Amino acid sequence: MKLILIPKTILFKILRYNKRIAAFILIAAFTAILFLVLMNSGLIKAKGSDDCLVCHDDKDLTMEKNGKKISLYINGKVYGKSIHGSFDCKDCHEGYNPEAMPHNPSKKEINCLSCHDNVKSSADNVHKNQKCSACHNPHDTKPVKKSSAKDQTKINSENCLGCHKNKNVQSYLKSAHSKKNVGCEGCHKGGHEVKKINKNDATQICGRCHGNHQKEFNNSIHQTVLKEGNAKAPNCVDCHGSHNIIGSKFSIESQSCLKCHLDEKLFPGEERGSAKFVSQYKTSIHSSIMKDGNPAAGCSDCHGNHTIEGGEVLRDKRKRITEACNKCHPGVMDKYKHSAHGTEMLKNNPKAPMCMDCHGEHDIKATLSSDEFSKINQVEMCLKCHQDQKLPHKNYKGEEVLISNYKDSYHYRALKEGKTNAATCSDCHGSHEMKKYDDPASKISKQNIQQTCGQSNCHIKQLSEYVGSVHETAIREKNNYDSPNCTNCHGNHQIMKNNETGSQLSSSKGLVQLCSGCHNSVELVRKYNLPTGRINSYNDSFHGLAVRGGSKTAANCESCHGYHNVRNSKDSTSSINKKNLPQTCGKCHPGANDAFLNTAIHVTDFKNESPWVFWTTRFYMIMIIMTIGGMILHNILDLRKKVQEKNAKKNH
Repeated sequence: MKLILIPKTILFKILRYNKRIAAFILIAAFTAILFLVLMNSGLIKAKGSDDCLVCHDDKDLTMEKNGKKISLYINGKVYGKSIHGSFDCKDCHEGYNPEAMPHNPSKKEINCLSCHDNVKSSADNVHKNQKCSACHNPHDTKPVKKSSAKDQTKINSENCLGCHKNKNVQSYLKSAHSKKNVGCEGCHKGGHEVKKINKNDATQICGRCHGNHQKEFNNSIHQTVLKEGNAKAPNCVDCHGSHNIIGSKFSIESQSCLKCHLDEKLFPGEERGSAKFVSQYKTSIHSSIMKDGNPAAGCSDCHGNHTIEGGEVLRDKRKRITEACNKCHPGVMDKYKHSAHGTEMLKNNPKAPMCMDCHGEHDIKATLSSDEFSKINQVEMCLKCHQDQKLPHKNYKGEEVLISNYKDSYHYRALKEGKTNAATCSDCHGSHEMKKYDDPASKISKQNIQQTCGQSNCHIKQLSEYVGSVHETAIREKNNYDSPNCTNCHGNHQIMKNNETGSQLSSSKGLVQLCSGCHNSVELVRKYNLPTGRINSYNDSFHGLAVRGGSKTAANCESCHGYHNVRNSKDSTSSINKKNLPQTCGKCHPGANDAFLNTAIHVTDFKNESPWVFWTTRFYMIMIIMTIGGMILHNILDLRKKVQEKNAKKNH
């Protein structure tokens, strides 16, 4: 006990009375402790590593192997910070003699498992035959969890690309995955379980992140064909790429869809679905018009991106086609859905036309610039269905005949002569909003037909005259659908020019007969309380007798009443108003006086309306009867006397 205490007592005295010695001892102790810490942290290397780095920390240090120069440079600072920095070089490089050149002629492969015996590799690891150093740089190894997840993903991917130099793998750097920091291990796994992806596994692996798309793909025609054993059927990587993952619609459809569907070996023939059929898309308006750098409409816009459906399947689900078109053409599709065509389609009528029946499927053209949609060709397009009784739902019997008669009309003949403002089917019925004539919203309904005929570049002047007439106001204000409009007088499809042979309006007889259809109808006269006897009074007049006799100059109905602007005589703008009669009658009778103009035209009650005419007529009738009767009586008496005289002579 004393042996121990004496040194301590002496030490305390030394520390107490000699401060220099005390300070030296403290500094020495601190230095020793610091050295031990730095040694353990790897900041100070073992002497063996120092000896090696004296040479190997030179960037110019190289050796020749198999005719190639190999760098032997080891960055000492980087190595010192690595996880192996605290180890001596000889811990891994066994049997090396630094004095000999080369240091170890019988070089042995470094066995990492001698330290990392807990590392296990899966049976399907594609790297199981690779050296550890291929992925783990032994002189710059860092703990896996030392970096952030984002940085580690980037580091790991860079390591992979360091070996996998082929163009396909290197394209990962420009892919959507690289931009979103989805690294190699995201698909191939990582660590010691790196997996090669086969075609059957691709969909499942992609589905880890893209679950909704995987569900859609599982119901697609591509997956159906793939399950049936067709190895050429596409999956995710065939369309999106394996490493150069594509996000752009244009790239997907130009590089993927068309890559397969334009292959005539895979899709031979010329029918729907063939390569030739699909190739029509390249010259379509969908492909040629660009929107935000991409085609206006690509394959996925119509067929879906993952729920790919074939054309025949889509035709069975007719509503799906309109939904696809509606994505880009909502205004047009809204008109179509409320049209006669659209309503029949919604009723699942298999003969109801859809978008592709008129516009085509892959060969869709611009309606304004394409010859297929020229006015004259529209007729043939519409007649494909509206003739030869192809459609069973007719408005009335014989409708298809009336439609076909359009080719005999002035409108069609004018189109053939190059007059582009002549009316074709869509001008009257609309291009997408066509409705039946009895639909109030139809362009050809009783309420709207006059506006249709009088639209811009058509019969504007005639419409301005017709509006306000007794016929137009009866329709507009009283909903009198018996009142005539354009088609009642001119026809609907077989419209002819007024002066054209065969037109009812080309002769006075035909025009009087046309007006008689309404104004001499007992039913219409009673129903609308129209003046009676107008047609009979005209026919009995000098004008009527002359027309019936074949006169081409005698006044007919329109000569006095006009044709589009027919108005009541009380209307100041009417051609038969008292103020306007001199001008109206003066067209044929220049200098017509008041007495002439005050004479009733349509006299139906002569006794009250024209008594002089009535009694004069009666007088002449009596005189005629008496004269003729007297002549007959005279002849009878004369004949009787002669018979008597003849008989008297016989008796003598």
